[in-house]
Amino acid sequence: MKSIVSISAAMLLATSLAACGNNDEPDQQDQAAAGETSQNNTASGNDNAMDSGSADTQDSMASDASSDGSAMSGNDTSSASSEDMPKAGVAVLHGTAGNDGASATIRFTPKDGGLAYTTQAQGLEPGKHGYHIHMYGDCSSDDGKSAGTHFNLQGSSKNPPEDIDRITGDLGELDAGDDGSASGKGMLDGASLTGAKALIGRAVIIHAKPNDPNEPPIGAAGSRQACGVIGIAEANTGDSGSM
Repeated sequence: MKSIVSISAAMLLATSLAACGNNDEPDQQDQAAAGETSQNNTASGNDNAMDSGSADTQDSMASDASSDGSAMSGNDTSSASSEDMPKAGVAVLHGTAGNDGASATIRFTPKDGGLAYTTQAQGLEPGKHGYHIHMYGDCSSDDGKSAGTHFNLQGSSKNPPEDIDRITGDLGELDAGDDGSASGKGMLDGASLTGAKALIGRAVIIHAKPNDPNEPPIGAAGSRQACGVIGIAEANTGDSGSM
C-alpha cells in the first residue's frame, strides 16, 4: 500500500509541476510582447520628435527668409526716398586745351513742359558763342570731342533726318563782353532730368563761334572751348515746377 501511495503522490507532484511550467510560458510570451510594444512606442516617439524638429527647423528657416526679405524691402524703400530723386541739374564747365581761362556754370530746373536753364560764363573770347547739349558726359579729351555729337531730344542724335531744319541740343548763344563774361537763360522744351531722354549725365559744350542757322543740325559753331558734365544739384529755394 505504501508503494502505491508513494507512486500516486509522485504522479500528482509531477502533474502539478507540469501545470506550473505551462503557466510560466504565457507569462514569458506576454513579457516579450510587452517589450516589443515598448520598443515600437519608443521608435514612434523618436519619429514624432524628428518630424517635429524638422518642422520647427523649416518654420524657423521660413521665418528667417521672411525677415530677410522684409529687411531688403525696407532698404529698397529707403533707397527710393524722395530726397534721392533729382530736382535740379548743374553743369560746371572748364576750358579745353588752349582755353584754360574759360569756365561756366549752367543750372537746369524742371518746369512745366521742359527745363529752364540759367548760365554764367567767364574767360570767353569777346563775341557770340553757340552752346549745346552733347550726347556723352565725357570731357576727358583735350579738345572736348569725347562728348560726342549734339544731343537730339526729338530723335536720333547720330542719324538725324536729312531734312532736319533745326540745331539739335541748342541752348542758344552767349554774348561775351570785353571782360569775357556772359550770361544767358532759356527754356529747353521737352527736356527732363530723368527718363529716356534724360539730361543728367550728358555734357554741355561752349563753342568758339555763334550758331549758323543754315547749317543744321550742328550749327557750324567751330571748335569746343569749354566742356562740363550735367550732374544732380540741390534745388534752389523758390524753384518750382514738376519733373
